[in-house]
Amino acid sequence: MNQTSYSTEEILELVKECGSGDEKALQKFFDHYSQDIYNFPIRVFHLTEDDASDYYIYAFERLKSGKRFRSFVGKSSFKTWFFSVLRNLLIDWQRTKREVKTQTISKVNQEGKEYSTIEDEPDKRADALATALDVSDQFQSVLSTIKLENRIVFKLSFIYYLHLDPEELGFIAEKTQRPEAEIRTEVLKLREDLSSREEENLKMEDKITSLYLNILDLKEQKKQKAQGDSVEAQYYKERLDHALAKKYEQRKKLIEKKQKGHFLVRTPYREIARILGISEGGVSVTLLRVLEKMQKKMHSIAGES
Repeated sequence: MNQTSYSTEEILELVKECGSGDEKALQKFFDHYSQDIYNFPIRVFHLTEDDASDYYIYAFERLKSGKRFRSFVGKSSFKTWFFSVLRNLLIDWQRTKREVKTQTISKVNQEGKEYSTIEDEPDKRADALATALDVSDQFQSVLSTIKLENRIVFKLSFIYYLHLDPEELGFIAEKTQRPEAEIRTEVLKLREDLSSREEENLKMEDKITSLYLNILDLKEQKKQKAQGDSVEAQYYKERLDHALAKKYEQRKKLIEKKQKGHFLVRTPYREIARILGISEGGVSVTLLRVLEKMQKKMHSIAGES
């Protein structure tokens, strides 16, 4: 949080004023906690700074009326409540970010340049989008150089994110002696089945956030109950330290899984083998070779730029 701290009474009063829609109180709140709102998705969900900027705008738009502040009644610490609100907003934003229209919170100055109404600074999202599109173009360009049958194995492995083009569908139809329409229907069904895995991934993301909030709550309890040398304080300290260590370890393991790509939706080898009429071992070997080749080419492009 901000270096300047508020007492419990001051927080209660500020939140109460925000809940009533007091503009000065809301301005005071955002002046004090804006950095925490921005940093939350970076620290908790390990998102990029570009995503954090978009999330900040999303959260600001939903907090600025003050209505959400009415749910804070002081039963938990303000920090625990606040991060719970940010967590719920972040989950909502992740599920709907494709539909969020950033134009509603931007203006154009006399020189024709777009700027943010919140920060009153030039909007850098266009540059970020250009960079993302450039990387996407590079990826598609590299993928197009992969031999057709191997490219199809790769695309089917990540069919939740990628699409087969007419040439690729035609190749599968010819290889398996089946109608293209049948294959197209089968691929669409596969993508629908994989969507449940994406839901599981969202739950795992949710679990990372939940553990983070649990850690915050345990730290707060430790601050309140485990101070001093009394027998009771030592008892609470030992119990809370054990609980904290367990939560840290659980969160660490989930983050490691995420960083290794375990939260990506990947098609089981048996499904790819069934569609293409090849062995699961053949799918595994082909995919490994394609990944290695693509990584080398992407690194080569990055080194040239």
